[in-house]
Amino acid sequence: MTQKISLKVYRSFFISIISALAISKAEAQLVDKTPAAVPSAPAIYQTEPYEDPLVSGINRDLSRATAYSFSSVADALKGDREKSGRYISLNGNWDFSFALKPGDEPKDFYKQKVSGWKQIPVPSSWEMQGYDKPIYKSAVYPFRPVNPPLVPKDYNGVGCYQRSFTVPADWRDKNITLHFGGVSSAYKVWVNGKFLGYAEDSFLPSEFNITPYLKDGENIVSVWVIRWSDGSFLEDQDQWRLSGIHREVFLMAEPKLRIADFFYQAKLDKEYKDAVLSIRPRLENLTGKEVPGYKVKAQLFDAANKSILKEDLSISANAIINEIHPRLDRVKFGLLEAKITDPLKWSTETPHLYTLVLSLEDSTGKVWEAKSCKLGFRSIEFRQSDSKLLINGKETYLYGVNRPDHHPTRGKALTREDILQDITTIKQFNFNTVRLSHYPSDPYLLDLCDQYGIMVIDEANHETHGLGGSWIMIPAGQPPM
Repeated sequence: MTQKISLKVYRSFFISIISALAISKAEAQLVDKTPAAVPSAPAIYQTEPYEDPLVSGINRDLSRATAYSFSSVADALKGDREKSGRYISLNGNWDFSFALKPGDEPKDFYKQKVSGWKQIPVPSSWEMQGYDKPIYKSAVYPFRPVNPPLVPKDYNGVGCYQRSFTVPADWRDKNITLHFGGVSSAYKVWVNGKFLGYAEDSFLPSEFNITPYLKDGENIVSVWVIRWSDGSFLEDQDQWRLSGIHREVFLMAEPKLRIADFFYQAKLDKEYKDAVLSIRPRLENLTGKEVPGYKVKAQLFDAANKSILKEDLSISANAIINEIHPRLDRVKFGLLEAKITDPLKWSTETPHLYTLVLSLEDSTGKVWEAKSCKLGFRSIEFRQSDSKLLINGKETYLYGVNRPDHHPTRGKALTREDILQDITTIKQFNFNTVRLSHYPSDPYLLDLCDQYGIMVIDEANHETHGLGGSWIMIPAGQPPM
């Protein structure tokens, strides 16, 4: 129900702010009264991506809702990614080398399989593994000089990671994605010695298509991570500042014609009784040829795995891929729609959930892929007369807590057991709301909130306290008002 929708659209706005700072050379005193940094002298352009505010990713796939690929509707309904046959976790020990500043790390380490390095668990925060030190700051940047978008050169930790993996034989004709759940703060990736891509944003996942990089037998993935990047100027949250690959890493196989993404709306009527379920799938054709005869089907299942719709909703793949967008208007949201009569409603006291399953079939009825997510029917509004919050028409109060990602010994690298303990504790103390301060959490937390009946106030990974805000909209060169 709490479908994970990308917050990168919000972040892109603030990246434009950092771009403006770069243009104006950000000559401003900081909030702690630190004098403005001395600007860099003009030089020949040779900017790294981690100092270019116009680059937040290279060769990175579009963000999408969290969902896993299954080979059948029955497997998608169970939702166990570990048993899908299309998922391989890359968590575990990786070879690791650490340097206190960029330039001191092993050169071109990604060109061959390393040997003699120490190992580090992934996911982890490297400061909690004995490399560098954790830093706690509230509203002040943990580094100097503060000269966006440039980063410190004399003290700015770099971690080099490497591990190998083997792709199953039955993945040969599949599209294969490399998924990083969260890396702080910016990183480059290579597969088999070839540059794969680059990404920023410490608390959102990034995915890369590694299909053309793979070979039979052993494959090697190498990752270069820097502690502070230009993105760090947007990540000045009051918390422990930690670094590294701190969320899960995995491989996922999908057919080359795949359900790349999907969205839904579940709107109740004015009496909060019946609902209209609208679904918008997005297909991606990576086969290199036309795909006639394929169609996408949708079915809704209750808690007992009983189908709710008398017949599957259906639409041809070509109708999705070749959808016509009018020049002066928007298309209708729902490519698939159905009226649901008096469904059980989701609330914090009765968190009823359904399972939505989408499947991709060919002309013979063979299922090539199925994906699923939990879905709840509920209405959120504010009463016009007194601005009270109404959930399904009932006045509702928020009893909430703030929750950052943190563990006393693991830092930002929380296990699923840690996240479950947080959510069950919140529920046991009769809270009904959690604020994800101050960035998106692992999507598993959203699944648990759906299940346990907890409302979520999500946040974009953006705070710039250290730079203040009084001059953000002031044209370059003008003094503060």
